[in-house]
Amino acid sequence: MTAINKIINSSKEQIMPGKFINSPFPTDELMQVDPFVLLHHFGPYKVSKSSSFSFEPHPHRGFEAVTFLFEGEFEHKDSTGGFGRLSSGDVQWMTAGSGIIHVEKQPEEFLEKGGVIHGIQLWVNLPKSAKDTEPKYQDIKNTDIPKVEENGNILRVIGGEYNGVKGPAKTFTPIMAIHGILKNENDIKITIPPSYNSLIYITRGEVKAEETIVSETNMVLLNRGTSSVKVKAQGQAEFLLLAGEPINEPVVQYGPFVMNNMAEIKKAFLDYSNGLMGKIN
Repeated sequence: MTAINKIINSSKEQIMPGKFINSPFPTDELMQVDPFVLLHHFGPYKVSKSSSFSFEPHPHRGFEAVTFLFEGEFEHKDSTGGFGRLSSGDVQWMTAGSGIIHVEKQPEEFLEKGGVIHGIQLWVNLPKSAKDTEPKYQDIKNTDIPKVEENGNILRVIGGEYNGVKGPAKTFTPIMAIHGILKNENDIKITIPPSYNSLIYITRGEVKAEETIVSETNMVLLNRGTSSVKVKAQGQAEFLLLAGEPINEPVVQYGPFVMNNMAEIKKAFLDYSNGLMGKIN
C-alpha cells in the first residue's frame, strides 16, 4: 500500500475585507479528516492599526480550537477568565467543551509598529462523552515545545509522542501534531501510528512527499494504515503533520459549533443567545 491517498488543493476564502484564508477542509471534496474537522491557513498578512486581523467575541461548543502561530502576535481572552498572549512559534489549545466565548486580536503595541501574522487554526473534534466538558485554555510557549533534529531538519513536537519525545499539549483523544522545518534537501522519514488518520499540510515552500511534489497551501492526505512517510524539501520548506485516532461518531458542524446532531446545534445557539456561555469581562 502506498502512503499517499491523494493531494488536496486548498480552497481560497475571503473572511474579511482584504484577508483570505486557504482551507483544504471542510470543502465539497473533503469534509473532515476525523478527528480534525477544519483547517484554516491564514497569512502571511501585513497588519497595522488600519488593517488588523481580529475576531470580536464569538462562541464555540463541542470541539477544541487550536492556533499554531508561526509569525506575529495574538491576544486571547475568554468567558472563563482565561487570557493568553501568543508570539511567533507559540500554540494556543482552547477546549470549547460545553461552551465558551472568546476574542482574538493583535495587541495594540504590535499594531502600532505593524508586523506580519501567519498561522493555522485547527478544529479538533471532541467525542460525545467530552462535548460537555468544562472549557479550558492551554497556552503553549515556543520554548516549551521539544524539538527532534533529523538530517539537519527540525521537527517540533507539539502534541502526542514522536521518537520518545512528548509534546506539551493535553488532548482528549490520541493525537500527533508536528511542525516540520526543513532546512536542507535530505530525506526524513516520519513514523505515524497506523491506526491514525493523518495528513501533511504545506505552510511554506514545496515538499516532496514520497515521490510526489506538493506545493505551498496544499495538503497530502495519507492512507489509513500508513506507518511512515518520507518527506524532503525542495529547497527550504515547512509543514504541519497532523495525525489522530478517529472518533467514528456523527459530526454536524454549523457555524461556530461542532456537535453530533442538529438538535444539539439548535440547543447550542439557544444557550448562547440566553447567555449560558458566559461573557467576557
